[in-house]
Amino acid sequence: MLTSLKSCLKELLIEPNCAICKRLSFSEAQPPDLCETCRHRLGLAETAITGTSPLPWHAACWYNRDMRRLILSLRRNHNINALQALCTILQRNLPQQSLLVPIPGWKEQSRANPIPDLMCGCLDRPALQLLQRCRPTVGQHRLSQKQRVSNQRNSFSLKRSSAQQLMPHGKRDQVQEEIWLVDDILTTGATVLAAQQALQASGIAVRGVLCLARTGLKVPPRDLRFKCRADNAPG
Repeated sequence: MLTSLKSCLKELLIEPNCAICKRLSFSEAQPPDLCETCRHRLGLAETAITGTSPLPWHAACWYNRDMRRLILSLRRNHNINALQALCTILQRNLPQQSLLVPIPGWKEQSRANPIPDLMCGCLDRPALQLLQRCRPTVGQHRLSQKQRVSNQRNSFSLKRSSAQQLMPHGKRDQVQEEIWLVDDILTTGATVLAAQQALQASGIAVRGVLCLARTGLKVPPRDLRFKCRADNAPG
């Protein structure tokens, strides 16, 4: 009787649950994993989506309403299992000789975005805090692309103590790792470009950006939408 009970408990403990919705998952993948419903809802594929602008980038999926909700939730509740499942997609094509550099947030430490640092832990590659914020910036969700570039310009500086770990003798040609910036969302690229420029000024080349989600094409300006409608009107 006791043996049977232990067997039942063991089966319950290893039953794979979706890392997001917690429903039973019958996927053959190793946990943590996501159920097919959550994968479809988030638009996840087996491998990362990639692009080259403004820097080479890899993303787990395109940014959509459900992904926005998940990212906001991850910032609050730090669901490591869900984040690990997303990062597995990014990890598949990530070279072993990679060094991850998380993008530091612009808010004070107690309110800062924790996701870049948590992603580094989930990606199973060495990480180094090479960047720090050197001046305050404002939230960007209501800024145009031009305003975002201005907002982020010269907002990062190099952490000299961390840079010495990367280049102990100050020799720039000794950096063998591929340097990847890590952030949760890539939109216009103003933030990652400012981070890249800070590293590049010290002779540290950036290979690209890893993110959970990449935003798609922007909706045309209001006056342009109206013009298109007028041009396509009957007659």
